Amino acid sequence: MTWKLHQLNALIALVDRGSIRGAAQALGITQPALSSRIAELEQEVGATLVNRTAHGTTLTRIGRALFVHARIVDNHVRRAQEELAQLTHKGVASLTIGASPLAAMDIIAPLLVPLQAHDPDVHLTVNEGQFHEMSVALREGALDFVVAPIPLQKQRSKMFRFEELVSYPMRVVARAGHPLGRTRKLAQLAAARWVVGAATSSTRSTLEELYLEYGLPKPAISVHADAGALVLASVAASDLLALLPSPLFETWSQIAALPITDPIRPARLGLITLAGTPLTPIAERFVALIRGRAGQVAKAIASRRGP
Repeated sequence: MTWKLHQLNALIALVDRGSIRGAAQALGITQPALSSRIAELEQEVGATLVNRTAHGTTLTRIGRALFVHARIVDNHVRRAQEELAQLTHKGVASLTIGASPLAAMDIIAPLLVPLQAHDPDVHLTVNEGQFHEMSVALREGALDFVVAPIPLQKQRSKMFRFEELVSYPMRVVARAGHPLGRTRKLAQLAAARWVVGAATSSTRSTLEELYLEYGLPKPAISVHADAGALVLASVAASDLLALLPSPLFETWSQIAALPITDPIRPARLGLITLAGTPLTPIAERFVALIRGRAGQVAKAIASRRGP
C-alpha cells in the first residue's frame, strides 16, 4: 500500500467536518476532488472506508482503524514541519501543551512573560485537563508534552516518560467556621459531604483513593465539578468539604484547611512526554523554564514546612 498525505488529509477532513462538502471547503478543493481522494485511498487499502448515505458520511470499521493512524501521521508531519521551521527560523513557532488546573495556575502562567522574552514569536496553546484525559492526544502527537499530576499507575506504561517536578501538600478544606473545622482525623469525617474536582485518574478521584488507602467507607460526594473555581465557590458557600493542593485555596480567605494529622499523599506534579520522541527546540527551552519554576515552588513549599 502506498498512501499519500493528501489522501489521508482528505479522510481526516471528512471526519472533522462530517460531510464531503465541509471537508472540501476545509481543504480548499472541489467536492469531486475530495471524493476522488477518498476513492483513491479506498483503492489503495482495498476496502470501503466511508459509508455514504442521504444523511451524511460515516466511517466503516476499517475506515475508523485507518483514521487513527492518519491522525497520528498528520500530527507528526505537523511537528516535523514546526521543528524545521524553528531550526531554520522560518514561519511562526508554535507549541501545544496540556496542563492540569494546578499546573496551569502555578507553573505555566508565571512563565508566559519569560517564554515571550526567550521566544517572542512563539504561539502557545494550553489545553487544560488531567493526564488520563490528554494521554491519547500526547500519544498521537497533538501535544508536545503534558504537565499534570503523575498517575499512580505510571509504572505500567512504557509509552510515556514521567519526570517529577514538585510535590504539593494536599489538605482537607472547608469554609471558615465549619462545624468540622477542628477535626484532626480522617475517620471523623465519615458524615461529611464532599465536592470533588476533575479526577486525576480514569477510575477514581483523589479523594476516593485517599479513603480507600485508609480503609474508610466510600466518601459521600455531592458535587463533581471539573472547574476548579466551582469547587472553591462550593466550599466557601456551603458545608461541603474538598481535598485540594495548597495553591488552589490559599488566596481564599473564606476557606481554611482542617488540622488533619493523618498523612495525605501529596500531588506529584510532573512533566510527561512521549517516550523515544525528542522535543522540538522551543519545547526544550520551555521545559527548561518549567523545571526552573518547579524548583522555585519546591523551595517555597519546603520553607513553609520549616526545619
